[in-house]
Amino acid sequence: METANIAKQVISFQKSLFDNTYNAVTAMQDNSENMMNGILKQFPWVTEEVKKPLNESIASIKKTRNDYKKTVDQGFDKLEELIGGK
Repeated sequence: METANIAKQVISFQKSLFDNTYNAVTAMQDNSENMMNGILKQFPWVTEEVKKPLNESIASIKKTRNDYKKTVDQGFDKLEELIGGK
């Protein structure tokens, strides 16, 4: 029983660590996007046609980032089920 409690604490710590890191990376990426958009607005020769590939790349990054988080969260949920945490 003691081993199960230790395992639950370790998993909880790792999940918290992952969530905090994910939130920090998300904030950094979102701030970078905002700065890029602010800079591009200052240049009138940068048209929507030029911005389109950048916006598509950003959308792809966000989707991949969210899919990764979802997969990791599912992994933590399965791990908690295996040790009887849920």
